[in-house]
Amino acid sequence: MSDSARAAGPGSSETRPLFVMAFGPALITLATALVLSAIVLGTSATGFSAITPTVAGLWLAVHQVPVTVSDITLGVLPLVPTVALVAGVARAARRAGGTGRSFAELRSVLLCAIAGPALVTAIALAVVNDAAGRFTIGTPPPLTAFLCTVAVHLGGALLGLAPAYWGDAAHFLRIPTWVDDCAKLAGRALLAFGAVGLAIVVVRLAWQWQTVLELIRSGNDAVGMISLVVLSLLYLPNVAIGAAALPLGVGVQLGPISASLFSAAPGRAPAVPILAVLPQGASPWYLLPLLAVPAVVAVQVGRRCAARSLDLGPTVREVGVTALLTAAGFTAAAWIAGGALGGFGYAGADIPQLFLFTLAWIGLVGVLAALVIQQFGDSSAVRAARRAEEQAPSGYTTYADEADAVDEEVATAPTVEFDPVDREGTGHPDAAEGVEDAPAEDDPHADTGDFDALADEPTQEVRPVQRRTGPHRDRSIADIEELDSYTFGQ
Repeated sequence: MSDSARAAGPGSSETRPLFVMAFGPALITLATALVLSAIVLGTSATGFSAITPTVAGLWLAVHQVPVTVSDITLGVLPLVPTVALVAGVARAARRAGGTGRSFAELRSVLLCAIAGPALVTAIALAVVNDAAGRFTIGTPPPLTAFLCTVAVHLGGALLGLAPAYWGDAAHFLRIPTWVDDCAKLAGRALLAFGAVGLAIVVVRLAWQWQTVLELIRSGNDAVGMISLVVLSLLYLPNVAIGAAALPLGVGVQLGPISASLFSAAPGRAPAVPILAVLPQGASPWYLLPLLAVPAVVAVQVGRRCAARSLDLGPTVREVGVTALLTAAGFTAAAWIAGGALGGFGYAGADIPQLFLFTLAWIGLVGVLAALVIQQFGDSSAVRAARRAEEQAPSGYTTYADEADAVDEEVATAPTVEFDPVDREGTGHPDAAEGVEDAPAEDDPHADTGDFDALADEPTQEVRPVQRRTGPHRDRSIADIEELDSYTFGQ
């Protein structure tokens, strides 16, 4: 958009992305909630009279706002709809933000990202509060509802704008490069823990397939069984995050039911097929090798940090920051995935224990691995770091610099004076042997011993040798410097 058009005011091409940013994801979420509410109410005896508070309740549930039904608070809400909403908000923000926007324009995008959803949340709270007297639904705390809404949409908008503007933001905030590298390492560590947790859930469900089938059949008819399967899929990320905490030695509980790598306490759980992963007896001993998972992750973190510098201080600092970011991210994910499950009590991982154990695994094992790799490691990354450490203080000289140094040395070298040869005396080695040099007849400049004749000859002007200049010399020096820089980089 040109400067004149920008100064004239926002046109349709500018306001449309902002409108989509404000209400696009919200309208799609409301439409999906309306379809699901119609299906659920159509297959039940409640009727469509409660469709409005049901849609409002689903809007709040998608934003992880605890929902109260019949005086039972459901704090453990499925993460799949929330993740899909965050992805939609990020896509809308990426389109509205574009590239090369000013701070004022980005501020408008972020304000639109939270203004529209906050308005919908206010309407949903009013609808739920009005229906609380006629139905069994309860009104959640307004502050919690607004904070959760802002967190979901603002987080999605920042994720969408980060690929295009993170470099400028880091430069403006003066964030060091190594902090960015630590954040990337923490993200990879969290993805590794999440993949291991998902693998544990899948293997456990395959191992307990008979229990899974029994829980699915408890839905009685086809609609009930399909609903149980869909509900289990929606809660899959919640269960995977809880299972990811097990390799760290952290305990996971669902009310009176608890499980860890060292002990387990079975009990009665809700009839949801995915909860077949819960223990049905004592914790088996073959789960203890899962302790190697955080050790491997910590060693990888230490290896990455050791490859950047051979100094002890920066290595320990980077490992510590990576451990802190990993522990904070893992704890936040577990806190979102867990919560109160009605009369069963708390469901999820032990939050304080998860933070401390993650910090200890990544911090202590990572620092130890980094020190060992720095001292005794022989990986390519460590060898490259050692070469850089050895060559950095002394520097290097290119071939062009060496030629200039040689010319300067020749120019400043002292002159050597030669004494005239005494051909008739005994100082000449050939005179002692009786050998006399015969001058060539055809050579006019041959040395005949007649110094007077040589003095009468005209002198010739000796011109200084000019060093070649121009594009050819510059090109040759550029080629030499490029070749030397490539050789040094290898």
